[in-house]
Amino acid sequence: MHQSRCFAASAEGGFKINGPSIKDKGPMSNEKDQSKNNETSLSRPTQAGRIETCMELIRQAMRCLENNDKQCVTRLIEELIKANCHNGNMVGNEIVSSVKDVVHKLWLSSGDELRCELLMRLMELRMARNWVRDALGMNTKRLNKWLVRCNINGESRIVRGITSLKTSRTY
Repeated sequence: MHQSRCFAASAEGGFKINGPSIKDKGPMSNEKDQSKNNETSLSRPTQAGRIETCMELIRQAMRCLENNDKQCVTRLIEELIKANCHNGNMVGNEIVSSVKDVVHKLWLSSGDELRCELLMRLMELRMARNWVRDALGMNTKRLNKWLVRCNINGESRIVRGITSLKTSRTY
């Protein structure tokens, strides 16, 4: 359309580029929706808040390690994982590295029974095998041996999901 025809059409009201539509009912009162949005966004911690929480839990875990309180460290590792301190997308790689360091130090200072308990907890928390393997500083073959020794079903989360799909199909 030529420029002169566009101006003519807009003068007649044929084109609406900006402004409310004729069919618009105007602003609606959504104060309830806004208050709900504010409440839900306040409950989620910011990345900075999450990092501070993770750093405090890591400090506590290191103190427990120094005091040789392995049950305390195990409990704090569980809290770290539940707070997503193991997830690099949520807190950054430096925090994740510190969490892995705590897990590794507990692993090194523990006997076989506590190692099996730690592996069991990590698997119950649905930790990825690669994360566990990296945290414990071992290769896949060695991790598999430990999982067998501790009588733990060590399938990864992805494989577990595919396996359940295969068994649920009827042919």
